[in-house]
This record gives sequence, structure tokens and C-alpha cells, in this order.
Amino acid sequence: MGIIANKIFIPKEKQISDFLLSQSCWGHKKQYLKHSLNKHVLGLKNDFVIFNSEHFLEYSVRCSFFCFNTINNGGSILFVSSHDDYKRLTLFFTLRSFQRFYIDKWFGGLITNNLLDVKTPDIFVVSNLKYDTYVLKEACKKLIPVISIEDSDHPLNKSFYSAFASDDRKDSIYLFYTILTDSIIKSLLIKYSNSLYK
Repeated sequence: MGIIANKIFIPKEKQISDFLLSQSCWGHKKQYLKHSLNKHVLGLKNDFVIFNSEHFLEYSVRCSFFCFNTINNGGSILFVSSHDDYKRLTLFFTLRSFQRFYIDKWFGGLITNNLLDVKTPDIFVVSNLKYDTYVLKEACKKLIPVISIEDSDHPLNKSFYSAFASDDRKDSIYLFYTILTDSIIKSLLIKYSNSLYK
């Protein structure tokens, strides 16, 4: 099982190539760079931050293993997006991985006051922290991990697990969500195959 769990569907070289071709490596101008992110930055070009593609892949895979283990242990994941640009993308990957979603405007108390009509998730996956700060605040109060992409204008480690890339590009979110949901699907398949032999 460990060997299966540690393989990723898309070859590493293809993921790095997709990361570079999608221009997900471009961060914000250097004056907005939060210096806690320096180790994830490859350099600057025309005063714009360039993220390290190896770091993006490494941290995305860490996030995916966390999702894998959560599903394998019977947990659930809630994909959240309150921004119109990311709603369809979030819905697609939620359905792809048989998880739950919330793609409406988030307001305070949905989790802390149990206003969601679904079971409290074990992980939140958030498309863009700038637009979903309320989710982050409530998740912190309830000690629920948040997974997200962190851009160069973010203070480091706002979320529990992060990959580092542009969060303003749909292609970045697409690639990140592909890695996460591949891992979730593998976990579901392993659980199902194990149940057949009990």
C-alpha cells in the first residue's frame, strides 16, 4: 500500500513543465514579497517574483499525502471558494474526488455556530486565501487544517499546508487541485479494494 500511496499519477517532469508553461511561477512585484517566503523563490525577473517549481511540486505532494491519509482514515474534505472566478474549477475537482464543496459567500459562524448543513470537515481546501479569510479564521478557531496556495504577497504559513505559486491564475489552482484530487482518488480506490477482501 505504501508504494501505491507514494506514486503520483502525473510524472514529476510533466508537472514541473505544466507549472512553468502555465506561468504559475510568476508572483507579485518584489515590493510585495513577504520575506518569509524567500526560500521558495527562485529569483526575480523584471521586478517580479519567480517561484521555485521544485518547491511547488514538493509542497503540493506533501499536501496531497495529507489528503490521502485523511481520506484513508475515514475523514472528509471540504473544498471552498467564494470567488466567482474559481467556483466552477472548485466544483469540478470536488465532484472529481467525491468530496463536498461550498461555493457561496462565506460568512462568520458557518463553522463555529454549526450553520453548515454538512458534517464538519477534517480539512478545508481553499482556492484563494485573499478571498476566503473568514474560512481561515473559523478553521483556526476549530483547529481544522486549511490547505491552499500561498502567493508572494502572503505572510508565510497562513494555512496549515501550502504550496507556493501564483494564486491569481486558474492554471495554478488547476494544477494544485489535480495533484490533491489524484491523491484523494487513490485513497478512495485503496479503501474500496481493501473492503472487498475483508
